Amino acid sequence: MLTRHSALGLLSAALIAAPVTTAAFLAASSGVRAADLTPQEQKLIAGAKQEGAVTILNPLFSDRTGQRMGEAFIKRYGLGPNFKFNNLRKGTGATVAQVRQEIQAGKHTVDILLVSAPGFYSEAVKHGAFEKLDSGYWKNHEELAKQAGQYFDYPYVVVPLAYTFQPVWNTSCPGMANFNASSYDDVVKPELKGKTIVSDITKSFTYTNTAISLAENHAVDMPAMWKKLKATDPLVEFRTEPKMQMVISCQRPLDMWNLSGRVYQNVLKKPELAKVLKIGYYKEGQVMLGNQASVIKGAPHPNAAKLLIEFLLSKEGTDVVIEGEAVNTFLKDYTPPAAAEPYLLDMAHTKLLGMKDWVAAAKQFNQVRADWQKLFQ
Repeated sequence: MLTRHSALGLLSAALIAAPVTTAAFLAASSGVRAADLTPQEQKLIAGAKQEGAVTILNPLFSDRTGQRMGEAFIKRYGLGPNFKFNNLRKGTGATVAQVRQEIQAGKHTVDILLVSAPGFYSEAVKHGAFEKLDSGYWKNHEELAKQAGQYFDYPYVVVPLAYTFQPVWNTSCPGMANFNASSYDDVVKPELKGKTIVSDITKSFTYTNTAISLAENHAVDMPAMWKKLKATDPLVEFRTEPKMQMVISCQRPLDMWNLSGRVYQNVLKKPELAKVLKIGYYKEGQVMLGNQASVIKGAPHPNAAKLLIEFLLSKEGTDVVIEGEAVNTFLKDYTPPAAAEPYLLDMAHTKLLGMKDWVAAAKQFNQVRADWQKLFQ
């Protein structure tokens, strides 16, 4: 387990102060001068004001993050009190399915898709489904994204953030006081029977890609691991939020694949949880899942959408996302907000796993999911 994660109980004071940090971000955003904006941002503002709204479809941003993001975005660019910011959240598979259907029908209700789905983005680019971007900030992300082996295809597809699935557990639950997870062997032990959760990979691009990457890198024998996990009689669940609540309530005190940001968000609400909720990392390697973002061609608010992409890639927008979700960024020379920093994966000291070909991996989805279903459904 990461050293800084093992000390979560000491961070309650910093986390209680998080709303002050949030307020500081928003206050700062209201004072942005035109001279501090890139030419690309300045060029888009008038059109965004006229359009009056923007909708981002994604599987990640909580209501709190969505609200803060909308407020900061509107203030930064002076879009006015009547501008409508819509944060629409669905599962990874559902987001892609909706946008694919809208592209095929030529009728669009969302402006931006942000999700980890390289195969979909690659095909969509080939079919001319995305607007061409002119970003003043992408250059600050591209180098690290490339080093981390992430899929992007600028000027149509950028990757503003990334996350990875980690083991999360509750030491206050019966039998969990001395538990620790630093290996996949740790989360499938027989003594964990009745305490585990299995993530429903049939509904998630990111769960499926994680399984494929672990197998491709020979980090984990996935068929053997699934069988061992099955023997612990796990509950099948899809969304990270309900899984987190199972861990907190002790209904299922261990989840092998959750997000450190979900721990962070619950500690913000109830600081005493910092003493009992623990986050580990796998010595076999952590699969870094970059979330791509594009503006959909034919979207109702193209200027506002392109401006929102710029906001997400800016330092201010990155702060809002990281403070809200405790995910990782590829922004060069970035220092994260203090409240979220203890929950971020230390990418410099963690074995990171990628994929030989993120796009080609999509061809394995059906078989990988079918093998999983034989055991769990």
